Amino acid sequence: MAHMDNLPTELLLAVFLLLRDDHPTSWTRVLSVCRRWYEVAITAPILWAKLAIDERCDPDRFATLLERSEALDLDLSLDVHSVDFGPLFDTLQPHAARIRSLSLRFSPEQTTDLQRRLEAVSHTIHSLALHCLASEAPKLVMDPPAFPSLHSLRATQILPRPKHKMPGVAELLLNQVWHAVHPGDDVAQYDLLTALDAFPALENLVLHDALPPCMSVDNATTAHAILSKLRHVELNETFEDIKLFLSHVTIPAEAQLTVLARVGEAMWEPEQAGVLLGILPEDHQATVPMIRHTCALQLFAGHTEDGPLTFMGSPDEHAQQPEAWTVIFPDCGEALPEALPVALLELPRVIEPSSLLHLELHTAPHVLLFDLDWKAVLEPFSRLRMLGVGSVWKAEDVVTMLYKNPDVLPELRELELCLDEVKVDPRQGPLPPPEDIPPRVVERIIVMQTDDAPEPYFEGTLLGSMLRSTHYMFKHSSCSACHVKGRVLLDSR
Repeated sequence: MAHMDNLPTELLLAVFLLLRDDHPTSWTRVLSVCRRWYEVAITAPILWAKLAIDERCDPDRFATLLERSEALDLDLSLDVHSVDFGPLFDTLQPHAARIRSLSLRFSPEQTTDLQRRLEAVSHTIHSLALHCLASEAPKLVMDPPAFPSLHSLRATQILPRPKHKMPGVAELLLNQVWHAVHPGDDVAQYDLLTALDAFPALENLVLHDALPPCMSVDNATTAHAILSKLRHVELNETFEDIKLFLSHVTIPAEAQLTVLARVGEAMWEPEQAGVLLGILPEDHQATVPMIRHTCALQLFAGHTEDGPLTFMGSPDEHAQQPEAWTVIFPDCGEALPEALPVALLELPRVIEPSSLLHLELHTAPHVLLFDLDWKAVLEPFSRLRMLGVGSVWKAEDVVTMLYKNPDVLPELRELELCLDEVKVDPRQGPLPPPEDIPPRVVERIIVMQTDDAPEPYFEGTLLGSMLRSTHYMFKHSSCSACHVKGRVLLDSR
């Protein structure tokens, strides 16, 4: 094994880069280990092109660190909330043309001076992150000509307010902006729609606690925002705020939508407000069109301790992981058994029934749905070709409904059943159907199971007696929602 002193310079430098990225404010301790490490570090400009500066760094040391980066582009993180940042910005000024990424942590009383100082060094900044360390932060007015190269803007506890449109910004992340609203302030000055209207080229939008609860759309200068370039939008907000926001924006059909809904101050009653319809605005077919024309849908319910209800939809029936839209309701908790039936029954009102070809319903065994009318749930989707049902209780109910109603899902070709295990004695022979009607014929039946039998005697089960197929496949799977484990693909017949 080679001694540390004999490590090649390239390998040593690679280790230093890893240390710098993992420990941005303390990695420079390697300079004190030995002369060779010191010389390798200070003569490698790439090490100093990414700097994290806090209150312990004085302007002279900052100047030294900047000089070591030579002519490389700079990625800077400055925590100036407890210091006079003027001297640091004076030191940075000669290197302004090299700044590509800048992250700032500051206090609210520094905002006005910071705004002026920032515009003096911002002309080449590609990525800007602002974090105001206060529960109530002021607005940050931005002059677009001072940020001609800006592509990505991230703000925490402060709302950027451009004076004019900023057509170069393609990524916007706003976190805890509602903290920026002062009691008694003009709410319209914090209106998010007006802020979004200043970024017409947005491709990626993330809002996390960014919708002020007191935001009044009636007072906004922009009543509706059309985000025509958007390709990805992520909302982590309260139930009520999401519905308000989606009522006043238009998102392209090709955009990926991810919604994490939370219950706000008002109590959410799933049987009254609905689930999907409760969060979508009345004009959702126009504002969020990717949901209406869903081809493949996956539902997960009760697969974590919080008991979330998750919908994932895609325009591609063969998509393994639907990516067109995702809606998560993590606050269902004990209300999940009530919320799930409502969600299933309202699906035809949200998704065009004739467009849905692939449907998977993954529900944990403890989510009991004995009273659910599966015929009412599935009958509208007459073009459905693939149906997956998780947990033995739901599978038995669904199969029984299909067996007794051969006219429901007439185009069904593939049925996937997630069962804990298949217990039956093959010596008893196949079970007869429970009623004097022929079994439901399905072209392909896939059984997910946990027992070790390479070819479970499916025909000897109640489910198997109601079904007939020319092609069976048996798998061991790890569906966390259905509590089925393992991943060994078994033989098929």
